[in-house]
Order: sequence, then C-alpha cells, then structure tokens
Amino acid sequence: MLISAVVPAYNEAKTIRATLKALQNIDGIQEIIVVDDGSADNTADIAQAMGVVVVRLVENCGKGRALQVGCAISKGDILLLLDADLGESAGLAGALLEPILKKETDATVAVLPLEGVGGFGLVQGLSRWAIRRSGGKALAQPLSGQRALKKEVWKELGGFDGGFGVETVMSMGIHRLGHTLMEVPVSMQHRRTTRNWPGIIHRGRQFSHVLWAVVKHWRWL
Repeated sequence: MLISAVVPAYNEAKTIRATLKALQNIDGIQEIIVVDDGSADNTADIAQAMGVVVVRLVENCGKGRALQVGCAISKGDILLLLDADLGESAGLAGALLEPILKKETDATVAVLPLEGVGGFGLVQGLSRWAIRRSGGKALAQPLSGQRALKKEVWKELGGFDGGFGVETVMSMGIHRLGHTLMEVPVSMQHRRTTRNWPGIIHRGRQFSHVLWAVVKHWRWL
C-alpha cells in the first residue's frame, strides 16, 4: 500500500530538516508532503532542498487546513500525519503504520512519553470528554498530532476542520463512522508547551479551537 506522510509546518526552520531526514529513512513511505502554513522563516526552502513535495500557503490558515491541503493532494492509501518539530524522533513513526498494514485497526494515534511540566489539562479534558461522548474510548493523549489512518477514512470524515481542533474531530468522527482507533506508545519527542505566558496563550487558543469544534459537531455527542 502506498504511504504518504503529511507534515504541516509553521516557522519550523530549526527542526524541519531533521524531521524530514528521519522520515526519508523509514521503509515504506513513498511520498512526503510538507505544507508550509504561511511561515515567516525559511521552513519551505529547507524542505524544498530535502527533495520532498512542498506546498506553500500564502498565509497562516491553521493546522487543520494545512493537513486538509496535504491530504487532498496525497497519493497514498495510508496517511501518516506528523508534526514538524519531531526532529530525529520522527524516525519512530513506522510504529504507527504497522497496525494498519496488519489490518488490526483503521487508524492509530501515538502516545508520547510525558516529560517536564505541561499545561493544566483543561484542553485534554475537553477533548477526551467529547470523544467519549461521541462513542469513543478515553484516549490517553487525545490531542496527539502523531497519527496514521487509511485514506478512505479521511474521505469519509469529509476532510479536516481548521485550527487545533482537528485531532478531536478526527477521533470523534472515526468512532461515529464505525471505524477503529488504536493507541500506540511511541518514544517520540517534540516541543511541549509549559505553564509560562506563551504556553498559556497557546493553550487558550487551543481550548477555543477544540471548544468550537465540539460545538460545531454537537450532534455527534
């Protein structure tokens, strides 16, 4: 089965090279697509030099929209969705593909090791509640952006919403459509927001996006 990796990126010039290099070393990935979400740095130029498919959005449209664009142009039967700041740990993403290739599940979500102090758990709690209310199980890390799914599932979902609510809507929809979702422990590492002021602002935006996504899809609850 053809596998396409889709990497949304916003101002990730410091990490994108290592992330892509690690992905290029994973057997079975035939296509890597980077969607530069209106970056102000040279993220897109670095990705272009790595020989991958690069789509440049003229303005920052949000993670969901960036994923939508990447998945829409992908050729793969399986979509591997990864954050751009994984660096070398992106090389562990094959663990997300294996259960789908073995036909054990229709989609996977990575459970990463938690290190240091994170947020206050409000956004995770809202997302977890919405997924449970829509018929899914309580996910350990419902906001994890490291995922894989069959492209046919993506098509049935009707694409992705914009913003940071994309993972919540994805998990809610997968269960509503009768597909299966499996959590996979993966020792990936990426930048984690903390309880400093920038982190609080980011979490606030994230909470509003997840809340809007839940309200928009309230009929699933």
